[in-house]
Amino acid sequence: MSLLQRILEDPARFKRLKVVFYVTLVLIAAAEVVLPKVFHKDDAHAHHFDFEGWPVFGSAYGFVSCVVIILVSKFIGKLWLMRKEDHYDS
Repeated sequence: MSLLQRILEDPARFKRLKVVFYVTLVLIAAAEVVLPKVFHKDDAHAHHFDFEGWPVFGSAYGFVSCVVIILVSKFIGKLWLMRKEDHYDS
């Protein structure tokens, strides 16, 4: 049994892994909010629109964009690319 299987099958280890994962995500989000304020330079990052200056705007926009790309590609795959089960039986 591999290490990953042991971690994922043991409920106590899996719970600990989830806690570490979520704490890491919170730390990354906090760093994205705090670090630009600490290392901000004068007009070095001028924004075209006000909402581009919001904290974690880039991450939220990227996440939503990825979700939209996945959903649209699945929709196109179902409508256009998939064939009926008996397509090659004729």
